[in-house]
Amino acid sequence: MDPYNEYAQMMNGAQSNGISQSNGIIPAQPIVQPANITNEAVVVDSVDIPQNVNGGTFDPFCEIDVLPLGNTDGFQSCARNVRVKRESGKYLEAGIVSPKYLLIKNKAINDKCNIIRDESGLDWEHDRIFFDGKRYKNVFRTQSIQRELNNGDVAYLIFTEINSYDQSSPAGWRIDFMIQVCKNGMLSARHGIGKSFAHTMSNVDWEQEIMTATATLRGDGIVRRLDSFANACGKLQAPLTIEALTDIRKNHINKLPAQRYGELLDKFHNKPEYKDGRLWDLMQAGTNTLWHKDKITKASFDNNAHFVDGMLDFGEKAYVS
Repeated sequence: MDPYNEYAQMMNGAQSNGISQSNGIIPAQPIVQPANITNEAVVVDSVDIPQNVNGGTFDPFCEIDVLPLGNTDGFQSCARNVRVKRESGKYLEAGIVSPKYLLIKNKAINDKCNIIRDESGLDWEHDRIFFDGKRYKNVFRTQSIQRELNNGDVAYLIFTEINSYDQSSPAGWRIDFMIQVCKNGMLSARHGIGKSFAHTMSNVDWEQEIMTATATLRGDGIVRRLDSFANACGKLQAPLTIEALTDIRKNHINKLPAQRYGELLDKFHNKPEYKDGRLWDLMQAGTNTLWHKDKITKASFDNNAHFVDGMLDFGEKAYVS
């Protein structure tokens, strides 16, 4: 399943008895209504991209409560209310989830992924963090492993921690790619790799599961992924004709919203660095538009993954050696 697309979580019948906070899992708490605490709605359309782990509009590692829902007549719902705490002391509603939903702290994911990166033997540098009160993505990059493309650009690896508090995405991590000269992140379900799991009680032992994936970042496997991506990028050197652009839009990036499509075409036509007018220039214009927006949403990541694999699919189909 593509971890960049939203999906419906599958709930099972496991019980949550005995689950503690030691592994980052938050059990439901009794209903508490302090008089001095007020709630406010989460605005998730866009959020500033912070340049450090704790920056931005939302603290990605803020305090979280999981409370049963109750009515004024005393009736208690089986559903749970997930709340994140702002620095102001106000709570934001991140989502309503099933009692069987396995909610894991962003910080717990980050702690385990720090170990994975440390044990990989690669040098990682923080790139950006995204948390809109519901969805979390924390991106690191490394140039310890890199490949030169046939046009002289250099591709290397990025590592993204993923999580959500509202059932909209799995938890875990991803390996994707970045282009050195412009630092455009390129997300690819086809060429990337990762370890993710659904937020269900069947994954209570997620810590052991995620740590077994450390070996993925060692040996030839990750090198083959980067080689595969670099080879696919090498097939985007042909001129971008109007016929090719029409095919790309209609058959390969047809899920990209019209506004985003217009933005990337505007950049392609008006930036001197794309004057050669190749397929690769369109790829760079698109990923630059999606990766370096002043405001970013989860859709920015989803659109990036759709656009990159769509372009690479077209390159594979149109490539003539």
